[in-house]
Amino acid sequence: MEKILLDTDIGGDIDDAVCLAYLLKEPACELLGISTVCGEPEKRAAVADALCKAAGKNIPIVAGLDTTLQPVPVYPTPDGAVALKNWAHDPFQKGDASAFLYQKIKEHPKEVTFIAIGNLTNVATLFREHPDAPSLLKGLFVMNGYFGEKKASSSILELEFMG
Repeated sequence: MEKILLDTDIGGDIDDAVCLAYLLKEPACELLGISTVCGEPEKRAAVADALCKAAGKNIPIVAGLDTTLQPVPVYPTPDGAVALKNWAHDPFQKGDASAFLYQKIKEHPKEVTFIAIGNLTNVATLFREHPDAPSLLKGLFVMNGYFGEKKASSSILELEFMG
């Protein structure tokens, strides 16, 4: 069974919801937890929770950071959250995604595959606050992009992987 952590900006485009639905139904996947990131992460956590409940799963979810570590002119909000009124879900408050993710990784050293499919603020914060985290992961998969009218800042957050 593959142990997975998912960091997502679910609630806008359908791609993150499809990813979560797949992970929830994949018999070879043990979804250890979900963290949300980007504008209004509490609503994003509620969207993730609604999908988990619809799939009959109780997955730990933490609403993470909603600010970036570098200036980005566009930080979208979860337009899909308007549909929450139609789905059972719990309310969420902002939490410490870095601590949550690190705890899950420490509980299963070298066993967790971390999938990040949103803004990488939670990931960068995790690696900055817990420099040993990358060496404790089995794998890291990242899918991210920027789409906007203005060019993103030329400053880049660099992460050095020790291990």
